[in-house]
Amino acid sequence: MKIFLLASSLLLALTPGLSASEDHHVWVADFDEAVTIANDTGKDLFVDFTGSDWCHWCIKLHEEVFDHDEFLNAVSADYVLVALDYPNGEEAKAKVPNPERNTELAAQYGIRGYPTCLLMTADGVVFGRTGYQAGGPVKYVESLATLRTEGKRALIELAELEEALAAASEMDMLPVLTKAVAMLADMNSESLGVSKVADMARTAIAKDPNNATGLKLKAIEALLGAGQADDEVNAEARKFDAKNELGLLEMVVRAQFGQVRDGESAKAAVAAVENLLTMEVLHDKGLVGGLLGQAAMWCEGPLEDHDNAVTLAKSALEFRDDLPEGLADALEELLG
Repeated sequence: MKIFLLASSLLLALTPGLSASEDHHVWVADFDEAVTIANDTGKDLFVDFTGSDWCHWCIKLHEEVFDHDEFLNAVSADYVLVALDYPNGEEAKAKVPNPERNTELAAQYGIRGYPTCLLMTADGVVFGRTGYQAGGPVKYVESLATLRTEGKRALIELAELEEALAAASEMDMLPVLTKAVAMLADMNSESLGVSKVADMARTAIAKDPNNATGLKLKAIEALLGAGQADDEVNAEARKFDAKNELGLLEMVVRAQFGQVRDGESAKAAVAAVENLLTMEVLHDKGLVGGLLGQAAMWCEGPLEDHDNAVTLAKSALEFRDDLPEGLADALEELLG
């Protein structure tokens, strides 16, 4: 039976002119089966992480894009379509062939929200990430083409950089690491290959411990900016810029807020942003104001510290013109 299903999926993947009414036949629900099909056909994978029976934007994406011939015919030419479902209802759950494997894949690829759509090779190397986009199937297909072109190019550049670093002697390593740090400076936490480039930036810090070439500072800034700083890098940043003269402390506190997981870590983050207000220089007032506002909301809510919430809200409103949209109103409401 499994061989029959695999053969049927392969036949559908190779059949041109698929109609929207056949959509449920086109999408493969088992990731490993889809990998086999991709290897047999020389295609890449378009993997939709979805909540089919509860996620509003997932349902909207299917209705506006995935259920249309313009999407199916164009994308099926280059990709095996994969739908990994994370439903709530028992009826939908019964249709998921391997829920344990889906959970494993969500963790492996860092899926934090639905829908998340990954473009990847048959080997599981991601070269693009997207989700819901308004505008219909034609516009969506055009955006995928751009992602594919840029993503494949980035894979090549990353492979060349890794190869150059592996082949470099101690004397020749610095220019390669400098290139890696520059690449990381243009990345964010979801950029293709960001963790690998971040590892190179950490190597750059180790190779320039006293910042003799200026590479250590650039690497710290790049790691913080890309959301890849660990405790060691944060400690280096605090030591390097104890008075926030370069704005590194602001970036460290932003990273600290992103790592809050419980009450104790939330209190530590609140104390860290309060400490920023003692600095003579602030570089990104919108960032600091936003963090103060977030801290105020935490204190008013789960931390149950109304007095501090009021103090923090007033401090945040001093940066009113730089605050994210809507935050000022929420803080005013908190103050009553």
